[in-house]
Amino acid sequence: MKYIIGWIIFIGSIALGLYVGGWVMFIQPIIEACKAFDAGTLTGLIVGTTVLKCIFAGTVGGIIIYIGLTIATVLFK
Repeated sequence: MKYIIGWIIFIGSIALGLYVGGWVMFIQPIIEACKAFDAGTLTGLIVGTTVLKCIFAGTVGGIIIYIGLTIATVLFK
């Protein structure tokens, strides 16, 4: 049973890391900044937040994946 839970955590952490790092922190802020530009409401704060999210997206996604894989590895033993 612990192997099944380990695999679920293994696959889930990869999916969650890709979702948070790829979509929530990289693609979605860019889309929101483009919407603000089209609406004429783009501010320096939106640009700054978007840039910072894009810079840290890989780090946050990697940390989520690393934590999940560490938990899964403990369950595999």
